[in-house]
Amino acid sequence: MGLPTGPAVPPRTTRLGMWPRGRRPGPPLLPQALELLAIIAFIFVSYHGLLWLWASTAPKELQVPPVVGLTEGEAKKVLGSAGLRVEVVGSKPDEKVPEGAVLMVEPAAGQSVKEGRLVRLTLSSGARWSVVPDVREMSVDRARALVRQARLSVGREMARYDNKVPIGYVVGQALKPGEKVPRGTGVDIWVSKGPAPEEEGGEETPPGEGVRSGQIEFTVPPGAGLQEVRIVVRDQRSERTVYRNFHEPGDQVVQTVSGRGPDIVVEIYLSGLLVQERRL
Repeated sequence: MGLPTGPAVPPRTTRLGMWPRGRRPGPPLLPQALELLAIIAFIFVSYHGLLWLWASTAPKELQVPPVVGLTEGEAKKVLGSAGLRVEVVGSKPDEKVPEGAVLMVEPAAGQSVKEGRLVRLTLSSGARWSVVPDVREMSVDRARALVRQARLSVGREMARYDNKVPIGYVVGQALKPGEKVPRGTGVDIWVSKGPAPEEEGGEETPPGEGVRSGQIEFTVPPGAGLQEVRIVVRDQRSERTVYRNFHEPGDQVVQTVSGRGPDIVVEIYLSGLLVQERRL
């Protein structure tokens, strides 16, 4: 007897174009490689493009030019031409750097900075000390100008009689010429009023018929410094100045005047302006 046999198993077949199980191939390698190369090229170009864009638009590096000792206007012109912005932040006294010149710069000269950087300037306010000028025997206006030019202030102006120094000229000063004092210190001066009244020789109207005399009183009004007071008499003979002196505000001027004729006019001038007119 033979062994029993089951139904016969047909041989495994595959569909057309199908690979047996366990032997299916992967995707093609060439398209993947090309895609990878394209990605790498894109990243490379983008990176270098960004570098070029940043380099072309980024502020340039430059060095701060030296401007110490220049005037404010000159320093602004130099720094502006270099592509920098400028701001003045203050001033300090200095014995060597002239007033108004650049004393300090931040950032300092020679330092590398970006174009458009803000540069801060500190200016010199000049020396702390001033030398007192010699203003003796000068006119009051000239003396005032020299005092202010020395960075000092004009102090009190006091009048006094002097036999040698002309009216309106400086007789003396409170501070010694050549003395070093802080800037802005006031300089007091004495101004000549001319010879004392008892030493002045004025033309007197001879006594006689038609001669009249009177006393003129005048108070100098408030004003700046010394003011010239001049008294003029007009009568039938002439017009003449019988009094002229410089006075401080508040001074009392008392002068006896004389004239001949029925119409005697007395005019009082203050710093060249007619302020009063009287008749004897």
